[in-house]
Amino acid sequence: MTQPKPPARLVQDAILKLAVLEMPSRQNVQNVMRQTCSGTDFRFPNSQELWLAYRALLTKKKVKKNEALERVLRVKDVRTDSGVAPITVLTKPWACPGKCVYCPTEARMPKSYISSEPAAARALSLDFDPYDQVTQRVGALERNGHEAKKIELIIKGGTWSNYPWNYRKWFIKRCFDAANHLGSRTAYNVQRTGSEARGTRYEVRKRYPTLVASLKANETAGYRIIGLTIETRPDWVNAEEIKRLREIGCTRVELGVQTLTDKILEITKRGHKVEDVIRATALLKTAGFKVDYHILPGQPGSTPKRDLGDFRRVFADPDFRPDMVKLYPCVVMKGSELYKWNERGDFKPLEGKKLRELLIDMKTLVPRYCRISRMIRDFPAKDITSGTKITNLRDEIARDMEKRGLACVCLRCREVGHVASLKGSGYDLKTRLFEEWYDNAGGREVFLSIEDKERKAVFAFLRLRLPLIRRPERSEAKLKDLYKDPSTALGTTQIYEDFPVLRDSAIVRELHTYGTALNLKQTRSDAAQHKGYGKMLMLEAEMIAKREGYVKVAVISGIGVREYYKMLGYRLKDTYMVKKIT
Repeated sequence: MTQPKPPARLVQDAILKLAVLEMPSRQNVQNVMRQTCSGTDFRFPNSQELWLAYRALLTKKKVKKNEALERVLRVKDVRTDSGVAPITVLTKPWACPGKCVYCPTEARMPKSYISSEPAAARALSLDFDPYDQVTQRVGALERNGHEAKKIELIIKGGTWSNYPWNYRKWFIKRCFDAANHLGSRTAYNVQRTGSEARGTRYEVRKRYPTLVASLKANETAGYRIIGLTIETRPDWVNAEEIKRLREIGCTRVELGVQTLTDKILEITKRGHKVEDVIRATALLKTAGFKVDYHILPGQPGSTPKRDLGDFRRVFADPDFRPDMVKLYPCVVMKGSELYKWNERGDFKPLEGKKLRELLIDMKTLVPRYCRISRMIRDFPAKDITSGTKITNLRDEIARDMEKRGLACVCLRCREVGHVASLKGSGYDLKTRLFEEWYDNAGGREVFLSIEDKERKAVFAFLRLRLPLIRRPERSEAKLKDLYKDPSTALGTTQIYEDFPVLRDSAIVRELHTYGTALNLKQTRSDAAQHKGYGKMLMLEAEMIAKREGYVKVAVISGIGVREYYKMLGYRLKDTYMVKKIT
């Protein structure tokens, strides 16, 4: 028999007991709940019930705001430990230009996604409406105690660039409409049917009639979209697509690279070549975008040795060097062509010890400027017919590496909010500024970071790009010298024609402060955010740019962060925030 939920008064009594503790822990929460529910038929309260009780007591002024208690009540700190609230939304099902053998094909989902994935299931239940996806996800995070006013919007759905342009503009506008309208009671509690929903939608359309109006409103909204990510194929990135990405406020692009071996791309019917990856990376970084690679170890036609060699090239070769990578071990899913190959015995995915050893070797190759954001797709184990089904694979590999005395130095492993030894320490560490320079895709990159002296914890970082060619009329010739195949550089000079402000300009591609997300005006003594790290890094970037002969700095700012850069003397031009430094 299902146990009944505890009454509100009982949960509030438990919160009152916790509130008097100087430094409550999650174990304290468990102990108090056990004492409170002992001798009753009630189950333990869930996270949302605990938060409702805490907020009710705040309203009644029976407890004071208690940040220590809020931290232990918060579910899944990792959701906002990186300093922002990631909100993932999916586009509607649409034909994909690729014929990849490993992608599942479910008629009611975008290519490569299945309806049982958490974000996909949420999108499907909301008919892929972007407004409702953003609203519901923000609400869920806040009900579980997370701060969600700084939104990192991540759009999934396969090849974004292949969707009709009018649909893409509508989709983005609806996401920004939701962020702009969040905080009002009507929008927050909107239902999908009925007069209230229709009235809310009419009110939003009337207030923000165009995409430009919605973007502009978000610059000062209560809930701001501070970064926007799309995913696409390398062969769909060109100068025209760059213009469109800037028009919608995009700041980061995930590229389905998969491998750096053309033969494997051919076997898997991927439909693009490695030269497309080189070209896309150069175009995107010339325009200041952050670039992520999706890498699939264990594909048909490959071996662990080849996978490792390709991954080594990702960072050794200046044509590539992404800012982030996602490692998605190839698995077999029903509805894919690979499923038939597996059934016939023509393909067996990499798993077990061989996969673990490969991923450990890969992690040791990742430089400090790169972030391994994921190590396994979010497919439910029951939907994987063959291949690794270990959902916490990253944690297990981390434990294996620790036993061997190995360490991953990627940004994800060194974020101050993720370093286990610092949890609850208040981050009271002495910090210093580090610089790393490297050549990349027709330019020089300077990775500035504020870390502890042992470089175990990163508090903040900045990516500064110094184009090797400052005058567009000389760009093509220089790029032909830079690449073995001159054709891979074609189209790069068009970036300077479309965005004249980038001429003679250094580019800040990313500025990020780690630590649990705070709202736009909040400060906290034990948090890494709002400590002045951002201003410090921007000043250092401007000094480097000036010393290297650039006349201005351009920032590929998220829409919701433009006000921050205005405070630093930057002004909007050609969709970038720009400041003269000479």
